[in-house]
Amino acid sequence: MKKLYIVAIALLMVVSCDKKAEATSTEVSKPTSTEVSQIQEPFKIKNEKGEEVQVTYFAEGDQVAVKIQKTGEAEQKLSAKTTSAGGNPLFTNENYMWEMIQEGKGGKLTSKSGEVAEYK
Repeated sequence: MKKLYIVAIALLMVVSCDKKAEATSTEVSKPTSTEVSQIQEPFKIKNEKGEEVQVTYFAEGDQVAVKIQKTGEAEQKLSAKTTSAGGNPLFTNENYMWEMIQEGKGGKLTSKSGEVAEYK
């Protein structure tokens, strides 16, 4: 009779350990991402000469960046660097500098050679 109690207790311990192991393995799950894409709709603006650019503002980590595509040219990604004397954000890469004006509805594009065009 004593052996029966020992076997019952051992069996109870084995069963309870198995259930706990299963419970912990199912508790681990991948966290669901609640992050929303932070990309604005692209929009097109023109300068005084009639040249058109497509501008897209988007989140790049904790900063804002901009993609600029002039008609007939490759898209350029510009990263936020600083602000202008007027307090407007400046975005740059190796070819261009973009100064956001009119609360993001326009901007000044400066090329590597120093040519400036204002787009509205």
